Amino acid sequence: MFRLEIRTDGAAFKDMETDEEDSFQEGLEINRILENVSGEIACGHKSGIVMDINGNKVGKWSR
Repeated sequence: MFRLEIRTDGAAFKDMETDEEDSFQEGLEINRILENVSGEIACGHKSGIVMDINGNKVGKWSR
């Protein structure tokens, strides 16, 4: 079973100028995170920590 948890309430998921919710920015950051997790899986890792672009821990994943 694969599990992924991402908390999207941080600044990395919001509009950089207004600090308001922004579905486009949120989507970009989620996509970046999914690419990172995909790379970790391809390297054989079984679990990991999810970090946002600002270096904050925003979740975890496992398989």
